[in-house]
Order: sequence, then structure tokens, then C-alpha cells
Amino acid sequence: METVLMLAQPEVDKFTVTPGVLGFLVVAAIGGVLYFLMRSMRTKLAHVREGGFDQAAADEPGQSPKE
Repeated sequence: METVLMLAQPEVDKFTVTPGVLGFLVVAAIGGVLYFLMRSMRTKLAHVREGGFDQAAADEPGQSPKE
């Protein structure tokens, strides 16, 4: 009954509106995706720092390896 009364009110009090479970799930999903992206980026940067960038450039046709 309270829900019907709240919906019948012409004005919505900004302090009673909350993001709820859906808002939490969206933020949690974004956090999870960012975690895996950062983990992947860390491994790729480690590969570049080890000299993997020079090896990848040498694998291209027409390039000679730098030694």
C-alpha cells in the first residue's frame, strides 16, 4: 500500500530515491571488467619492457633484426 501512495505523490523526494541492487550490480560489473583489463595490460606491458617490441618489429616483412 505504501508503494502505491509513493507512486501517487506528484513530487519525488530526492533523498528517498536510491540506486538499489541494479546500480550496485552495474558498478560491480564495471569494476570486474576493469580488473581483468588492468591485469591484461600489465602482462602486455611486461612483454614490451622485456624487448618483445623489438622482436615484433623484426618479424615484419622487410625488416632486419637489430643486433
